[in-house]
Amino acid sequence: MILNKKIFVSALCAFALATPAVAQKAISLGTSSVGSSFYVLSVGMSKIIQKHSGMNVSVESLGGSHANMFGIARNKVDFAMANAGATYDAFHGNKPFKKPTKLRLVAQGQSSFRGIFFIKSTGITKIEDMGGKTFLAKRKPLPELEKLANAVLDVYGLPRTKVKLVSSRNLGEMNRVMRAGSVEATAYPFSLRQPVMVKLFNDNIVSPLILPEDKYDIVKKQLPAIFFKHYVKPNSFKNQPKGFLTFGLRTQLATGAQQDEATVYKFTKALLANTKEFSKYHGLAKQWNLKKTLSNPTVPFHPGAIRYFKEIGKWSAKLEKAQAKLLKRM
Repeated sequence: MILNKKIFVSALCAFALATPAVAQKAISLGTSSVGSSFYVLSVGMSKIIQKHSGMNVSVESLGGSHANMFGIARNKVDFAMANAGATYDAFHGNKPFKKPTKLRLVAQGQSSFRGIFFIKSTGITKIEDMGGKTFLAKRKPLPELEKLANAVLDVYGLPRTKVKLVSSRNLGEMNRVMRAGSVEATAYPFSLRQPVMVKLFNDNIVSPLILPEDKYDIVKKQLPAIFFKHYVKPNSFKNQPKGFLTFGLRTQLATGAQQDEATVYKFTKALLANTKEFSKYHGLAKQWNLKKTLSNPTVPFHPGAIRYFKEIGKWSAKLEKAQAKLLKRM
């Protein structure tokens, strides 16, 4: 009897110790392909969340920004990282989405940019000279590139029928085509320290379209409300003596509207209360902070995230007004 009692007590203790682990909530985080900056950031994010919230986080590579939003729409993942263009399209039901996704914002991080660049070897330096020329401006995962190209052509009064818009499958193919001089201009996704773009400037392959501010503002009005104005200072790249305006795009972390408030609150708090620790995982991680998160949201925040913002006194009347306006778009 004594032995059996000891065994029973030992088993009971083992069960008690195991219970918290069993009770931990498991959540999934959708991201881009293995090795991409999105993937590295997501892995670091998963470790921060797990450490500071107690929730188990699995990182799942779904492909790209739009694929990640399809993951949310189809309930394949609980959270997902994407650029603001993909979250905007999912929220509004724009192509390739067949209907609006009940999407909510959790946090915002690093910026990427979309710009127009001329290929120097072709001798073209102005949009007005693009009549009869080839414009690399279509890429299925990044539909905003074609929208940008068309808006610029419209502002400069160049009929779209006069310019040949061609497509590419990925950044590597864009790079090869540009270096070969097979196109005269391109609508291009880039960041200030992106190795491919740095090398294009270093090798004197490209020069930016320098949009005057009045024309820039007209172009921006024709685009979805996902961009912010950004000025690239002179000499940000080699062989770039003049500064230029470009179109900034936030990276966003989103979840479904149906996600429970407590989970999103814990996720948001674990991430934004530990930004210094997160910044050790990747150079871009330092841009995931409260200031960027609350700047120009393009889809409505989840109530769980708002709960955290209110807790630390950062939820304002201005943000409340923006939230109400965004919710009406659904």
